[in-house]
Amino acid sequence: MGEFELIEKLKKTLPDPSKRVLVGIGDDTLVARTPKERLLWTVDCLVENIHFDFNYYTPQEIGWKALAVNLSDIAAMGGTSLYALVSLAIPKRVSKKRVVEIYEGIRACAQWAGVDVVGGNVSRSLEDFFIDITVVGEANKPLLRSGAGVGEVVAITGFPGLSAAGFLALQKWGKKARKRYPLSTYQHVHPQPRLEWAKKLKGLGVTSLIDISDGLSSELHHVTGGSKVGFEIEERLLPVADEVKQIAQATNQNPLDLACHGGEQYELLMTFPLSRFSKISSSAEKDGVPLTRIGHTVSLSQGVKIRTLKGKLRPLKSKGWTHF
Repeated sequence: MGEFELIEKLKKTLPDPSKRVLVGIGDDTLVARTPKERLLWTVDCLVENIHFDFNYYTPQEIGWKALAVNLSDIAAMGGTSLYALVSLAIPKRVSKKRVVEIYEGIRACAQWAGVDVVGGNVSRSLEDFFIDITVVGEANKPLLRSGAGVGEVVAITGFPGLSAAGFLALQKWGKKARKRYPLSTYQHVHPQPRLEWAKKLKGLGVTSLIDISDGLSSELHHVTGGSKVGFEIEERLLPVADEVKQIAQATNQNPLDLACHGGEQYELLMTFPLSRFSKISSSAEKDGVPLTRIGHTVSLSQGVKIRTLKGKLRPLKSKGWTHF
């Protein structure tokens, strides 16, 4: 199967485009209706042996995750994802059948999110498989990292550290880890960003928003840089899941380190005035979103700190995921 036959096969794998798309796959560029709101653009990639391993990921999971991580960026702005462009670099050892299966995962995620996959590119790779996705979205009033004020609530969705724990389990036990630790491994290979609830947060009074894909500690420092505030996080409030504790013990890790520094977690970190807490928590409960208050903002001069179980304040350094 040649390049153009593969492209045609991948095209047929995807669902028919929505009415937003005027000209989709098959011409030089996408032609689409212009969104009424502010445009959001993001791009991210998954690289074999850096972000995933064919030994414990199914092809469909690779496709799902490759799109989901980009959708998380749009959600972290309180936006709606519209279009996705997919580029692949394929080594000879990766069969065309496997590439189609990866696209099946992209299709499933796109249908779940209501996103049109509208084009991209395929190329030969000399070594590892590479998938790069660009997503275009829209938002009326995007939520930025720069809106937090002193004295606000800091809250997080989900359970930080689950994905990092799942990654450790998959590395140590391979596919056997899935039965032993289903929650954490699923979180790692099949992330589901809070797409719908994120759209409501601007109207609910959230002042700053970011996902924790690089780890909670890193993202707190990113908000510090944008908003010029510090943070005081309470260790006793951090929602550390049982599987995180179990995997940490089995792999000689500190569960608190996994919760604070573990990456590839596509949950939301936010700030908002205390007066908005009841309204926001009620909305989260109604939408089935686990939301936990983990601390509050302080002056920038106080930095980013965590209050330990013994009541001592210590610096919370940025030790999340980094490629370099």
